[in-house]
Amino acid sequence: MAWEALPSAAIGAVIALSGTLLADVRRDRQQRGRDLGTERRKYCVAFTVTLTEALGALRSVAARRLAATELRTAVGEAMNATYVAREQLLLSGSGPIVVAGEVAFHRLVDVRDAVRAGAELDSVEYHDAYHSFADALWRFRMAVREDLHEPSLAPEDLHRPDWTDRDRCAVCAARA
Repeated sequence: MAWEALPSAAIGAVIALSGTLLADVRRDRQQRGRDLGTERRKYCVAFTVTLTEALGALRSVAARRLAATELRTAVGEAMNATYVAREQLLLSGSGPIVVAGEVAFHRLVDVRDAVRAGAELDSVEYHDAYHSFADALWRFRMAVREDLHEPSLAPEDLHRPDWTDRDRCAVCAARA
């Protein structure tokens, strides 16, 4: 009689152990997903902040009216941190985030090129590049929100006609 209980106990133990193992695997998978989301959010925020800081540094350079050699050096320094943040994003971002991030990065490069060419803050060249960058940065933010399953935002939600910032630009209003 005692031998009959042994196989039943062994089968019960295998079933219990399998259930525990399956629950642990599922929990680990969920934790990895949460960790990936946290990492993506961190890199996306860092990329956004870095692009914004680089824009501020480029504006500062454009306002100083430096000699050509000083200008090239200052413009290069303004962009340095963006390359690291870009690499982090390229390696950790989903496809849509990377694409939107690359567009924003290259629109900032257009601002850089305008400043390096001597564009002043109130010039058409600077503003055309800046407003394209502003639009691309907002589109990147929206791609991040979508990737993180956050509700989408439209410009109207923030009382804007679009993402370019032209409506808030005194220089563009003066030109119009």
